[in-house]
Amino acid sequence: MIRSLAVRHFVTAESLEIDLRSGFIALTGETGAGKSLLINALSFLLGDRADTTMVRRGAAKAELVAEMQVPDALMPAVAAELEAAGLDAPDDGLLLVRRVIEAEGRSRAWINGQMAGLAQLKAIGEMLVDVHGQHAHQSLLRPAAQQALLDRHAGLEPLVLGVSRAYAHWQAAHQALTEAETEASRLAEELENQQWRLELLDEISPQDDEWEALSAEQHRLAHGASLLEAASGALAVLSESDEPIARQVDRLAQQFRGLVEKDSRLTDLLRCLEEASIQISEAGHAASRYLDRLEIDPERLAQVERRVSDLFDAARRLRCSPEELPALHTTVRDAVARLRQAADLDLLRRRLDEAEVAYNDAARALSAARARAAGPFAQAVTGWLAELAMASTQFEVGLNPRGRPSPTGAEDTTFLLRHGSADKGQPLARIASGGELSRVSLAIAATAALATDTPTLIFDEVDAGIGGNTGHVVGRLLQALGTHHQVLVVTHLAQVAARADHHIEVRKATDDRGIPTSELSPLDAQGRMLEIARMLGTEGTAEASQALARELISQAERSPNTSCMS
Repeated sequence: MIRSLAVRHFVTAESLEIDLRSGFIALTGETGAGKSLLINALSFLLGDRADTTMVRRGAAKAELVAEMQVPDALMPAVAAELEAAGLDAPDDGLLLVRRVIEAEGRSRAWINGQMAGLAQLKAIGEMLVDVHGQHAHQSLLRPAAQQALLDRHAGLEPLVLGVSRAYAHWQAAHQALTEAETEASRLAEELENQQWRLELLDEISPQDDEWEALSAEQHRLAHGASLLEAASGALAVLSESDEPIARQVDRLAQQFRGLVEKDSRLTDLLRCLEEASIQISEAGHAASRYLDRLEIDPERLAQVERRVSDLFDAARRLRCSPEELPALHTTVRDAVARLRQAADLDLLRRRLDEAEVAYNDAARALSAARARAAGPFAQAVTGWLAELAMASTQFEVGLNPRGRPSPTGAEDTTFLLRHGSADKGQPLARIASGGELSRVSLAIAATAALATDTPTLIFDEVDAGIGGNTGHVVGRLLQALGTHHQVLVVTHLAQVAARADHHIEVRKATDDRGIPTSELSPLDAQGRMLEIARMLGTEGTAEASQALARELISQAERSPNTSCMS
């Protein structure tokens, strides 16, 4: 659940901090006070795209921070998502999510102090928070949204993803076959050209770093005689001639060792002679070792020169440098394999058939799962509609086979309403009024909430178009949801607010610059009574409104959770 939220320079908020608790939380206030501010802040914090209109006028940036407690049941999934993104998962289940939106339009986000992308925010946000916005009921008119609602309620997202992937694979196989049939002659010509290149490269078989090694060896072998002469001459002068330098220096050093005792000023000269003797001796040993390893092999030189010539000739024919031949060999080999597959029409037809079978299998499994889920889902929504003063209305889910396959399966989903004794249901878009849509949306939200592990549910004025006794039912419904979830509700109905476990008032004020600002106030018992009385209307009837507010609160406390949820 969401434990706290801090907002800085966001829309009408200068600086807000609020601690949130479990249960049903009502957010109320005058029109225009900014009741939806927290909802919008959470939506942007959890991955919605932001723009510069989110930054308060005159501010350089907006900053949003939320501390969230991940339930134990969801921690493995959240940890897997974080680790897949290269982020550390918390040991204590606490997530600190921060997002900054700059006035220039740049947006950045962090999870527990680690830089995160919008994809990670959205993925984790969808696990932890479910938002039902002001216009959620309007989406019920779209068939795609109806299908997504059913799939989400029934937990069919993995099957939907499998169908989508199978469809994409099927379409890719179809495209590959079509292109191969259309471009058969071009592919054959390109394959012939690449095969010629591959045969040449296979024949010469260039090895990694071979050209550099051969060039160095050729240079050494070609200059073998001069290298031998120079090294032998050096060895003779240093240590193997009749009067080598090493012996002369040793003799001088020996001579000056006796003279140092007579004149200590000769010490530096003696030291230089001794060091020179050591260096000359080491130089002689190095020359000797070099001569031992030096091989002057005319036959090997010929072999190296032939190989260098072959590589150079192949590089010239293939229009590349000799150093590039090994990498080119790999590239051409892969190209030939790819072109052989692309030109193999029988193989492509088999792959297309296999992809079609895989799609049909996945689509049938999804269709069967939807058929199993549709009845219980419709029954649950119908139960909530009865509570919401639509007792004579039946909610139904129609699954209509599509004329052609699609990434979302083999059928369209249509939500239907059947009023009274009507023979069959009619699509929502055709017969539902605005008030009915609001109640259907709320019934679906309640049904979905009971089937989800999402800890926080947010309802932004979903009670719009609802009033009277139905408002009491909506309040009981949200109160019941609050026993299983953290429920944040922006509402204008006193009947709903009276059922809340906690109440936050949103007030409109003006800052020092005369710019409108929003303020939040958690209400105590007295403040809550006064706010509910305001919602009822206090002009000329303040005492009566306050008495009614006290009665609504008292009634909610006496009869909690009385709804069809049980």
